[in-house]
Amino acid sequence: MTKAKYGSLLTLLILACTEENNRTGPEKIVRFEKINYYSFPQDGTSQAIKSRLTYYFENGKPYRWIELDASHKIMTDYIYEYDQNWIQVGAKYKEPRENLYATEKVRFTNDSTKVTEWIDSTGVVFHTMVDDLNEHGKTYRATFKGDKIQGYDSTSYTEQGYPERIFFTNTKGEMFHDRHFKYDSIDLNQEWIIRRKIMKDTITEIQIRQVLYDSSFVSEDNVFYPEVLSTAEFSENSINFTESNTMVFQTRTSGWENQSAFITNYENGLFTEPRPVKLLDSIYNGAISPDGNRIIFSVKENGSEIIKITSRTQEGWSEPINLTEKSSISGGYFYWYSEKEIYFYIPDNNGDIVKGRLENDTLKITDALDGLNTVHATEFSPYIDKNGRFILFTRYFEGDESQQGFFISYKMDNSIEENWSEPKKLNMLPYGWSGNVLWETNQFIYSNGDDIIAVPLGDLRLNTTTNVDYK
Repeated sequence: MTKAKYGSLLTLLILACTEENNRTGPEKIVRFEKINYYSFPQDGTSQAIKSRLTYYFENGKPYRWIELDASHKIMTDYIYEYDQNWIQVGAKYKEPRENLYATEKVRFTNDSTKVTEWIDSTGVVFHTMVDDLNEHGKTYRATFKGDKIQGYDSTSYTEQGYPERIFFTNTKGEMFHDRHFKYDSIDLNQEWIIRRKIMKDTITEIQIRQVLYDSSFVSEDNVFYPEVLSTAEFSENSINFTESNTMVFQTRTSGWENQSAFITNYENGLFTEPRPVKLLDSIYNGAISPDGNRIIFSVKENGSEIIKITSRTQEGWSEPINLTEKSSISGGYFYWYSEKEIYFYIPDNNGDIVKGRLENDTLKITDALDGLNTVHATEFSPYIDKNGRFILFTRYFEGDESQQGFFISYKMDNSIEENWSEPKKLNMLPYGWSGNVLWETNQFIYSNGDDIIAVPLGDLRLNTTTNVDYK
C-alpha cells in the first residue's frame, strides 16, 4: 500500500464513518479481530510487518491472542484462563523457540488492582506486574517488579476508551518508548478500524483492524480460524464435524501421506485448542462419527489405502480394527451420513465415490452411485446434505479444468433409492476438497491443500427448496 493509496483509502473510510456514526443500533460483541501493522512511510509494498489475531467467547471475554511476524510465524500465543465466574485467574503463553507453554497467575486484590505473576518451571514467581485499573477496568498504570521495581507503563485513553498514549518510565523518572495513537476510522459499533502510531511527532505505523461480530471466524482472505484450525506451519487436508457441530476432526501435515489427526471442541461459542489424537499420528485422512465416538480413517500401506476404525474409550481410543482386512474394501475421504451409513472414495475407475454401510465392524458397499462417477476422472471427498437434498464432491481429471473442482448433484425425488441429477460444477469455487456445510453460520468449509477455507453459503447458490436439477 503506497502513501497515495493509503491516503485515498483513509479519506473514503473517514467520510463513510463520519456519516455512519450518526446511526444507532443494538450493541454487538466482537468475536474475532485481526490487526495488520504496516510500517510508515510505505516502501511500495503492502506487506504487513506483523499481525495480531484475537478470539473472543460469546460473552465477549477474550479467549486467545496470537501475534505473527511478517512471515506469519507465531511470535506469541496467549490463552486466557477464567474461573466459573469468568474472572481471569491466569493464562498460558508460548514464545519463539519454546515448545511448551509457560504459566502466569492473575488475581485481583480489589476492584482497581490486578496482579500478574510469571511462574517458572519450579513454580516460583520470577516477575510480577501490578496494574492499577480505572473505573472501566482498564490499566492506567502498570508497575513491573523483579527483585525490585523496574519501572512503570502509563496509559491514557480517548473518550471512546481506546489507548491514546502509552509510555514507560524507569525508577529514575526517565521516559522511554513514548507513543501516541490517532484514530482515523471507527465503525458503527464504535470499534476502531484504522489508527496511526506516532512517536516523536512522526507516524511510524499504520494499523488496520478487521472486526467480526458473528461466529464465522474468518480472516480477510477467507481462512477459517486462522492459526487455530488453519496454520501457516502445516497444511490442513481433511476436516469434518460431528452432527451437533460441537467437535471438529481434522488432519494436518508437513508430509502429504503421513498426517496427524486433531480434535477440537466447541466451547462457549468457538472452537478452542486442537488436541492431537496420538493414536492417529500417521494417517492419510479420516472422519469422526456423528456422535463423536468413532473415527474411521485411511492409512497408506504399500500403495493401498487401508481403512481402519477406532472407538472412544475411557482412556482415549481403542486399538483400530482393520476394515479392509475384514471387508476387502480400500479407500478413504469419508463422510458419515449416519452412525451406520458412510459415503467414501474407493480407487476403482481412477477413483469413485460410493455409499456404504458399517455394521458389526464390517463395511459393505450398498450403492455404487454410478450416476455420479466417471471412468477416467477421480471422484472423491463427498458431502451429503443431512436432509438428503444434495451431494457435493470433488472431481479431478488431468488436463481438463472443466472437470476439476467441486460438483453438486440433487436428489431427483423423495424415494429411498439414490436417484441423483447429473453433477454440475460449482464454478464459483476454486479447486479443493473435504467440503462441509455449517448451517448455523451459513458457511461452506473446505480444504485447498494448505488451509481450511470458509465462504458464505449463499455464494454457492444452492437449490435447497426443491428436488429439481441445479441450474
